[in-house]
Amino acid sequence: MDLRYDLEADWVLLTTCNYRCEYCFFPQSALGALARTHATNEEWARAFGADGGTWLIHMTGGEPFVYPNFVDLCERLTARHFLSLNTNLSHRTVDAFAGTVDPERVHFVNAALHPVERERRMEEGDFVERVLLLRRRGFRVFASVVMTPDVLARFDEIFGRYEARGVPVAPKVLRGRHGGRTFPSGYTAEERAAVRRHVERARIANAALIAAMGEPPTINVFADDRLLDRPLRYWGKMCGSGHRFARIEADGTVVRCGSKKSLGNILAGDVRWQDGPRRCWTSYCPYYCEKYTSARFVSRGASPTQARGGTIAR
Repeated sequence: MDLRYDLEADWVLLTTCNYRCEYCFFPQSALGALARTHATNEEWARAFGADGGTWLIHMTGGEPFVYPNFVDLCERLTARHFLSLNTNLSHRTVDAFAGTVDPERVHFVNAALHPVERERRMEEGDFVERVLLLRRRGFRVFASVVMTPDVLARFDEIFGRYEARGVPVAPKVLRGRHGGRTFPSGYTAEERAAVRRHVERARIANAALIAAMGEPPTINVFADDRLLDRPLRYWGKMCGSGHRFARIEADGTVVRCGSKKSLGNILAGDVRWQDGPRRCWTSYCPYYCEKYTSARFVSRGASPTQARGGTIAR
């Protein structure tokens, strides 16, 4: 895939979700909130195009596919930018998305399998059918599953059942509090060894898909075994967040990852990007932290917006 972009965003489009997974980062009240729009789709497309560059926009939530007129939003954004998505694939809008959006403008779709919710709702077949539909249309889709101790104990059965239908599942290391333990440090030695085996198995089973993506997916579950080695600490490292990457809230507020440092609002057109990397003083998400502390994204050269005459913070 020819993936060329200037800036990346982790866009938390909404907190609303139709699932109620016990390990979700959002509280029940946020998951049950009505999906709210803060701008028209045309206004969002105009905002992302204002600086003249190309974005890689990771759309997440909540469940992005419950966002009003989501397919139209994606179609407008992909006219110029690239997308990646995190979704449970449970909403019927996925079918319209598959037939409308250009797959060459979507780097990857992380299809999150939540076995407890899927089994409770009797939607396992829908998940497989939608993964295969998207793949037939040319989308690069991988399935992942959060490795709670219960899921880990039956992962062989889960993997075998889905692999038999053409959807080998990749383990996603659990992070945060669950069942009285804090993860990933809460995994036992035996559980760690099992997660490593399963990650390697998923890498092999998804090798062709990984190669087709070109650049590794930002949400790189195929390297999740690295999260088990030691606590990953980025504090003090030079980081490209605020320079090449930012989190975007549902209302368009642009922040430097988990620092809560606002860079402005993309809808208002007043975003002030940093003129270069800064040392990390916070924590965010290991996927983005790993990527934007890497040598490729800690260049001291001019930022993409600066090169185009964009608004830069000094």
